[in-house]
Amino acid sequence: MDSEIIDAVTGWDSAPAESGYGGLRSLANDDFTGAVVAGMTWGFMLNGRLLGVFDGHIEDFEDESFESYRAPDPSLPLLYTMQETGGDVRAQYYTEETPLEDADGTLSAGGFTGYVELSENVLSGDYYVVYHGGKSMSAAYVGNSKRLITGDDAFERASDEVGIYKVYDVDTELVEIPEGDDEDETVASAGAPATDDAEDESSGGDATPSSASEPDGADESPTEPGDTAPSRDTETKSDTETAATDEPASSSESPSTADTSTTDTTQAPAANSESPSTVSDPEPAEKKPSDDASKSGSASTSAGAHASSAATTADSSSAKNGVSGGTEASGSAAEPSGSGDDVFSAEAQWRNARSIPSLDPGKSKYETAPKRTPPQSKERSRKAQSRAAKSKRSKQASKKRASSSKSAPQSAPKQSTADAGAVESLKAKVSELESERDQLASERDSLKEERDEYRSRADELDARVEELEAEVDRLQSKLDDVGVHDTDHSMSPDEALRGTNLFVRYARKGEATLEKAHAGQAKREDVVDNLRLEHHTTFDTDGLGVEGRPYEEYLEDTPEYGFATWVVTELLYEIGETGNRSSLAGVFDAIPEIDRIELYGTVSVPIGEGETEPRNFDIIFRDQMGDPLFVANMNDSRDPATKPMVAQLAKDSKAIAEANETLGSAFVVTASFFEPEALEVAAEKTGGGLLSRSKRKSYVKLSRKNGYHLCLVEGRSGDFHLNVPDI
Repeated sequence: MDSEIIDAVTGWDSAPAESGYGGLRSLANDDFTGAVVAGMTWGFMLNGRLLGVFDGHIEDFEDESFESYRAPDPSLPLLYTMQETGGDVRAQYYTEETPLEDADGTLSAGGFTGYVELSENVLSGDYYVVYHGGKSMSAAYVGNSKRLITGDDAFERASDEVGIYKVYDVDTELVEIPEGDDEDETVASAGAPATDDAEDESSGGDATPSSASEPDGADESPTEPGDTAPSRDTETKSDTETAATDEPASSSESPSTADTSTTDTTQAPAANSESPSTVSDPEPAEKKPSDDASKSGSASTSAGAHASSAATTADSSSAKNGVSGGTEASGSAAEPSGSGDDVFSAEAQWRNARSIPSLDPGKSKYETAPKRTPPQSKERSRKAQSRAAKSKRSKQASKKRASSSKSAPQSAPKQSTADAGAVESLKAKVSELESERDQLASERDSLKEERDEYRSRADELDARVEELEAEVDRLQSKLDDVGVHDTDHSMSPDEALRGTNLFVRYARKGEATLEKAHAGQAKREDVVDNLRLEHHTTFDTDGLGVEGRPYEEYLEDTPEYGFATWVVTELLYEIGETGNRSSLAGVFDAIPEIDRIELYGTVSVPIGEGETEPRNFDIIFRDQMGDPLFVANMNDSRDPATKPMVAQLAKDSKAIAEANETLGSAFVVTASFFEPEALEVAAEKTGGGLLSRSKRKSYVKLSRKNGYHLCLVEGRSGDFHLNVPDI
């Protein structure tokens, strides 16, 4: 689950809930809207319907207690479900070119399922409009405080913003709550999540599909041409053929036209599936059904005219909302919405309407309107018009030539002389242009030859480069085999580590961090993937070698680097998963505060008025202010850690803790093991043993409120584990 969604949901009001499947069915019967959480598994419900389960399965709720949170608005569970499900970006628009109101009208009319997000280049907040089967609800998070605004207010604010919004197409499927002994409970888990209240909030822009004809009427196929109004394309074709030809249309063509209109009407609710460029003005299309109906005078004719008129009205509404065309979008807009039915009950119909109608074909990234070849009758009409126009122009030209020859016989000699001069001038111009053409052609051929030479030379050089690179790789491989690395200068290990600092950073601050892991809101693998242990040195590392290896390679293979990595990626979870958050609170609470890790550094300790004394440590973990959180000494030899090693660390760390209340723990890390005497020293310093009644493990108590943990760690083959205290 996205951490921002978790933060938002856990801030909702809690709702009483029973445990197991029975608790889920009880919420379903109560038309619950919100979120349910069982351990790490999340689910969202809308009006009693379980929209989705994330980070787990529905079986995780079986016989388990869970928490429930009531949503402040029904748009949020559906929005979060779609965001967690994930979808495809079907379109992207700039509000100044394609207003949000136009997109909303088109998506609602098209029966769209998904959501619109307006957040890019928007400074005031994030705005959302979520759709299911064309029904829409709006939500917005405004300002730095992410104040929630919903309903019409959220949509109006979004409409006034300037920015880029994206249209996400998301498939949603209800999750069935497993059945109990009561069969009536099974019925409660079926149906749509939208109630009358939700539909009232999202009813904007749905007037056209809601008022469409009933399904029974739409399925009826008229048997007579006059039973239903012809499509607007058919009317346009008929008018064009009449204007372009002198002969009237033969009687055999009329049934064909009627059949085409009938087929279009029965196959798809929208009468017109072609692009708007081939559609005539919608006004005549709306009047013609009523004229045909009045002529037929039958009840079936009136029903057919009503269905055709509803489809024409839906087309006109889509054209006004900026729809460029598209078979699926037009069909979905005119289908009956089934007023009063749950939107989820028509899931199959909504899936057929998920394609996004193009809102602005000139600027849209997605083209949804297929191009169609004009019918053959239109082609014949166009050719007939062309022949008629050519014949008319030919007759007019003949008349003009005859009139010119009669009216100006005296001026012919002078005009011929002038024409002869113009011809000579044009010939000279043609000759000049031909000469220039030949010169340019010669230059072109010369440039082609030069280009070919350069290409040939480039190919030769490319081949030579490949040979040299292969030779370099071969030689580098030989150097690697004998343990020689390419370095310009070298440095001793002590110098290299002494001038190195490590920094805890994240690839994405808004995702999994140590702070969220401390709060139980991030998984270990997510933190490891997001965390970066960057290094900074007081010297130039380019070409630097340490013990014959490149600096970075040497650093990441040192025990110091390995221990630092274990502390920031593993130790927090080991303490939490073993139930030692309280007993090792000084360590557990300090890990998220780590900002910088200093290798081979010192911490100053006051020894008198205005005087300090340094204490040296192999590793120092500091917060953003530079105060020490952890100190550690390393024993990287094969010999076991001795009593003096532990005693010296305990002495130095105690001086640090007395001067800095931020110190949470001191570590002795060995690559071998600890002598029994070393373990005894640790027990003495921490007051451990059978008679110890302290709730904190391996704790050095300095005062009633101050102290720190003394820990012994064994690290072999790159793996570390806590030896003292034993968790």
